[in-house]
Amino acid sequence: MVLGFNDNAKVFIDTQFPSNLSEFLGITPQKLKGLVEDHMQRKMEPNYAELVLENEVSIASFYTGFSFRHYVGKPNYAITVFLSDDDILSKDFEGMMRRIAYELLPKREALNFDDIFGRYYEMLKNEELTPYWEETVEGETSKVLIKDEKEHLDTEEEQIEDKIKEEIPTEPGGYELLKEFEAIKEKNQELEDMLEEKTGKLRELTNKYTELMEEKNQNNEQVEKLKAEVSEQYIKLEKWSQQMADLNENNAKLLEEIKELNDNISLRKDELEVKEKKIENLKKELKSVEEFEKQAEKLLKEKEDLKRINLSLNAEIEKFATEIKKLEEQIERSKNENSIHIDSITSLKLEVKTLKDKFTSEKEEKEKIKNEIFDLKKEIKVLRRERDHYKKIVKDNNLL
Repeated sequence: MVLGFNDNAKVFIDTQFPSNLSEFLGITPQKLKGLVEDHMQRKMEPNYAELVLENEVSIASFYTGFSFRHYVGKPNYAITVFLSDDDILSKDFEGMMRRIAYELLPKREALNFDDIFGRYYEMLKNEELTPYWEETVEGETSKVLIKDEKEHLDTEEEQIEDKIKEEIPTEPGGYELLKEFEAIKEKNQELEDMLEEKTGKLRELTNKYTELMEEKNQNNEQVEKLKAEVSEQYIKLEKWSQQMADLNENNAKLLEEIKELNDNISLRKDELEVKEKKIENLKKELKSVEEFEKQAEKLLKEKEDLKRINLSLNAEIEKFATEIKKLEEQIERSKNENSIHIDSITSLKLEVKTLKDKFTSEKEEKEKIKNEIFDLKKEIKVLRRERDHYKKIVKDNNLL
């Protein structure tokens, strides 16, 4: 498996070979808790561990290191191998896992990564990988000595010291040289201890500095994210306020248009009443004339049409009044629930637009009716002229 670690040192299974390995062995991130603790207790530097999990599964794992200043291959990953009971690991096994981390993890984003991962598994299984003992420290590469190499160097140093102790006393002034050699050796050991201590402190401070810088970057990102969210909320609030102002303005316009329409309807009613009286008078005056009766019937028919149109307009007005009332209720609810139902404003705006379109259509119908009334006035004027003409004929010929 390739294990990854998030910012809170929580482990997750990044990839595995075979693909059903975790399901087959019953491995979950929770069951890898002991491995995570083992790796993290070693100052989060590159380290190797062998242990047995809670479900009696044996594993060997290499952690690549937490810091971008000290790692192998790619920081904050682990190469983990699951072992059978009869597996006997060679002394170079850690080095081979280190090589996998060094060569494989930088290719993590490759499209054929799973195939490459499978090939490395086969090479590890057949012990075909050469050990890799180098680590990236502060942009440079340093070599890590394994236990056998350290023991070999210590043995060589002891042999050299024994040889020096045997040869120096035989020379003139040998004992003074031997004492001087011992003093130099003690001083050298002291300096090595101090160097090791300083190196440890320096590495520890570097790790702390890296952790603090990463924490600072995370906090900066969080602050920027919060600033962006606040700015976004202000923009939304400003847009909503503008939308509410537009809605209120449109509502006022609609109310004004309804008022004008009601005034026009009242005026039209008065005009129709006057016309009805005129028609009645005209009908009485022109009873004896067949042509006048036809004209009167035509006017009556037009009057009925106008009545129907008037009734239709009244129904439309009532409908619009109801819709305006509903619209006012919706606006009131929107004011009270603006932080939750911002999306309803768009729907309300569409309804207002639809209503406005209806009023536009109604306005066109009103213009049409005005034109019809104007034509009717023309016809009445003609009828009056014809009536006066017929009256003159009746009077001149004494037809009464």
